[in-house]
Amino acid sequence: MENKAGFQITGNGLKLIAIITMLVDHATYGLYYTYGMANDCLNWELYRFLRGVGRMAFPIYCFLLVEGFFHTRNVKKYAIRLVILALLSEIPFDWSLFGDLFVWNKTNVVFTLLIGLLLIWILEESKKEKFWGIENIVAKKLVVLLCYVAGMVAAYFASVDYNIVGVAVIVLMYCLHGEERNRRLLAFAAGVAILTLGCGTLESAAFLMLIPIAFYNGKRGSSSKIMRYSFNYFYPIHLFIIGIVRAILL
Repeated sequence: MENKAGFQITGNGLKLIAIITMLVDHATYGLYYTYGMANDCLNWELYRFLRGVGRMAFPIYCFLLVEGFFHTRNVKKYAIRLVILALLSEIPFDWSLFGDLFVWNKTNVVFTLLIGLLLIWILEESKKEKFWGIENIVAKKLVVLLCYVAGMVAAYFASVDYNIVGVAVIVLMYCLHGEERNRRLLAFAAGVAILTLGCGTLESAAFLMLIPIAFYNGKRGSSSKIMRYSFNYFYPIHLFIIGIVRAILL
């Protein structure tokens, strides 16, 4: 059942938590780690704590991606927005975190979200009586499996952030999705568990985000253009600023 009374969190509230924890993560890696290593003054305990805070962001973005998928009126436009954002973010991502304009073996997390979105879109379309002109159930499942494998291969060779594990988290959250609070909590917890198993124990810090997820009311919140653009383009903008500060410090 939904939390109909008392404290509630909208989708925008979850996004705010995600961008704050993401900022901590990227500033820690792009600035504190780089400066600390260069000047031999890095406190590893503080570094791990701050990176642990940063681990909370990605599962929230995956959760909100799945929520957005089920609520958007046009998945194609949703995907196009992610393509644009991913392309705009790549150079700031490489520059702020790795110090080069082009790092070929690292690709920003928006590409991870994009691949995940395309895969769950395919899964949803396959539920229709005709899927790409295919009616046979076995043939449908085979095509879906091939698409899933292709998505994982693309994620692996593109070296997207969180790699194939990140894409698997999105698909799992989609499969476990539900409107009830318990289903949301299950989907989120399962996603964090997969991240922990696939990417390391530090990812388990994201289990703390089950608390705000429990208060999520299923609503997006304000849909003003300023709010949308602020959330959508915070990612490349904050990376660009971190890149500038990094260049000044080093």
